[in-house]
Amino acid sequence: MTNQTAPGAQSSISPDQLVFIDPRFEFSAPLRFLWSLVTFSFYGVFIVGTILAVTSDIEWLRWAGILCALWLVDRALHINTPPYQLDRLSADKVAGVNVAQFLLPKSFRIIVRALDRTGISGGDFYLHFMKALLRDAGIRGALWRLEISPEEFEHKVDEEIAKYTKKDKQYSHAELLARIELLIKMAFIEAYGEGTRHIAPSNLFAALGTIDDAAVRRVFYLFSLDVGDLQKALIFSRYRQRFAWMRVIPATLGGFARKGPRHRIMNRAWTARPTPTLDMYSDDLTDLAREQRVGFLIGHAQEYGTMINILSRGAKQNVMLVGDPGSGKETIISHLAFNIVKDKVPDALFDKRLVSLSIGELVSGAGPEEISGRVSAVVSELIGAKNIILYIPDIHNLFKTSGEGFMNVANMMLPAIAGDAFQVIGSTYPREMKSEIEPHTDFLGAFETVRIEEITEDEAIKLLTYVSIIMERQYKVVISFEAIKAAVSIAHKYFKQKMLPSSAEDLLKEALADATHRGEKMLTDELVIAVAERKVNIPIHKATKEEAEKLLNLEDIIHKNLVDQEPAVGAVARALRQYRSGLARSGGPIATFLFVGPTGVGKTELAKILATTQFGSEQMLLRFDMSEYQDKQSIFRFIGTPDGKMSGTLTEAVIQKPYSLILLDEFEKAHPDVLNLFLQVLDDGRITDNVGRVVDFHNTIVIATSNANSDFIKDSIEAGRTIEDIRDEFKKKLTTHFRPELLNRFSDVIIFKNLSVDDTIAIARMQMKKFAKMVGQDQGIALDIDDAVVQHLARIGHDPVFGARPLRTVINDRIKSQLAEMILRNEISQGSHLRLTMEGDTVRFVVTEEHN
Repeated sequence: MTNQTAPGAQSSISPDQLVFIDPRFEFSAPLRFLWSLVTFSFYGVFIVGTILAVTSDIEWLRWAGILCALWLVDRALHINTPPYQLDRLSADKVAGVNVAQFLLPKSFRIIVRALDRTGISGGDFYLHFMKALLRDAGIRGALWRLEISPEEFEHKVDEEIAKYTKKDKQYSHAELLARIELLIKMAFIEAYGEGTRHIAPSNLFAALGTIDDAAVRRVFYLFSLDVGDLQKALIFSRYRQRFAWMRVIPATLGGFARKGPRHRIMNRAWTARPTPTLDMYSDDLTDLAREQRVGFLIGHAQEYGTMINILSRGAKQNVMLVGDPGSGKETIISHLAFNIVKDKVPDALFDKRLVSLSIGELVSGAGPEEISGRVSAVVSELIGAKNIILYIPDIHNLFKTSGEGFMNVANMMLPAIAGDAFQVIGSTYPREMKSEIEPHTDFLGAFETVRIEEITEDEAIKLLTYVSIIMERQYKVVISFEAIKAAVSIAHKYFKQKMLPSSAEDLLKEALADATHRGEKMLTDELVIAVAERKVNIPIHKATKEEAEKLLNLEDIIHKNLVDQEPAVGAVARALRQYRSGLARSGGPIATFLFVGPTGVGKTELAKILATTQFGSEQMLLRFDMSEYQDKQSIFRFIGTPDGKMSGTLTEAVIQKPYSLILLDEFEKAHPDVLNLFLQVLDDGRITDNVGRVVDFHNTIVIATSNANSDFIKDSIEAGRTIEDIRDEFKKKLTTHFRPELLNRFSDVIIFKNLSVDDTIAIARMQMKKFAKMVGQDQGIALDIDDAVVQHLARIGHDPVFGARPLRTVINDRIKSQLAEMILRNEISQGSHLRLTMEGDTVRFVVTEEHN
């Protein structure tokens, strides 16, 4: 059994498993010089002798010269390569391998240079080695990608070297060899994990970051250089150098995979059979892998390993891959094809063909009888071939009720699949798995299910590093490593409609297009952030001085649209300041509030203001009337029905708008099971929907409103008590409506008091001011409103029970309706100047003059 380590794969090799033997490092500097002199002298004599032999008149001597010349040519072609290649080393043969055999001559020379320098001047060997590595163009390029000046980095290394004198740190030869041995072993592990052929200088530099050396750590710390970031940035340099030598950059990720052996239809034991019918309705993925068009994989190591184990066992060898679009199902299948071609699979899968069947082509343009004949022929060929793994993408199409042909295909293939006559890999989506496949228990029972999860941010960064090499050629813009990190981080946080890496790649492409339009030569993280902010319409960057000033005065900004309710305004302002300064708690939504108070006091209005302040628009407010969720079954309206046929209103809304304010009106009226649903939302910021997807609430603000115990608030305020005085007592009373564990999960329970007449007057003044502005902008009519009119409307619109809610009706009836009739009767028109005054208890509309 052998395994393939793909580029970017994680390696679990320990240095203790490896061996380091290289007598050249035992030599002293003079002895190494002597050895080099003898070697060059030998080659010089050998070349001269070969030339004389080739030009000799003696036939046998001439042939001997030709053989020697061929040997010299071969030696010249391989003079800069070590005797062994890492990508040909199987995982089960790593233990005990001599790592020195994979060291590039260039890497050897750099180590020797540092070794000699340390012997001469003393000091820290690793610092001298770092200094020697900085001569490599690829390493300097990687630092530049990380927005670190190579010159400044080298200067800092020189400063660290200068701190040591020969007396400060003097190694014995054995100690130096021990440090070299550890370094090369760590570089081997790094190179093997990255899927490179040899131990190159870039691998040695990455290995430096894993060495426990105070001086090295200090240099890395000074430049905030993360080892993981360094390893990924070195990918640019490594493949840039490789493709520069090849004078080509691959058009797809498949070009980063190593080329496999020649095309084979028949297995090497010549026991397989041709499959002409199957070939008509399928694509051979192993052929595509040989052409370097598929096979590149980063991440999904666990899912891939599980799939291999299932396919390799003795019974029930069929796999069902279940994952959302873009989760990587096709990539995993392609990587299997690649490893089959490379003979990097267990013995049970050796020499297999991986064939992708197109159900659409199989049933297209044929009646039931012809379809039956085609399926029978395909199944017969699969059974007879004995070396085919059949891949059926979107296998749920076998059960679509819209076509009888699909059902016939399922019924005809089931006996062979269930009987392990041939191996099958199917792929489907979570919703289709629930609605189409799970009801067919006999079919599902023939498969082992493997869930394909979204790759991690770290894996997405590594994958996009490879993608960026291709995109740089397309857009003619250099992509900084920080831009890649920003794209992944932002996409994972704000663009949940797609999974990583697709969401990050789309954002990176948009940013590249914008950079090209602007004439930028390098794509930076600032440009990526700017493009993302335009898409989501919320601030992502760190608060500027102007924004910080607004945040510090957020209460005043809110009060431009909301009257009184100081404790509520202060609480939400503090929460937003914590979030924008990066101090908000991790693991949950931005903030979660329970607004409690009488009707019409500003609870919903404050939610609207928050939506506009944080998310840019009231359109980002997702409102749910919880009085509509009073029965136990209504929970499925939120998360979707168990059969997968109906999506959840809450989960789908958050997937479409992951950056939004969720308003839960009349929260206390919902069924207790529905309320329990929000325990996880408020605490962890996530919820699982009906098809197993985890929906992320980390970028939302959750506000629940309630009128519970409003009379207690009213009576307490009228008795002269303040909100702070009644807070604890009021929270205890809330436990009659809400479970304590639910209340405790809110960031804050905010009490809204009843509005006074003066509050209603202030609200009326605010609303009439907005109305006058709207009339002026939309109708071109100047509208002046006496304060007596405002107070008259407020007195009529004030209600001790319903707060300021009736005020809107009063303004509509007394002001807007009459003004509408005047416009329709042409009593006023664009350019008119209208004044609203009081005459007794009646509002008079007086046209005073035309205005410009």
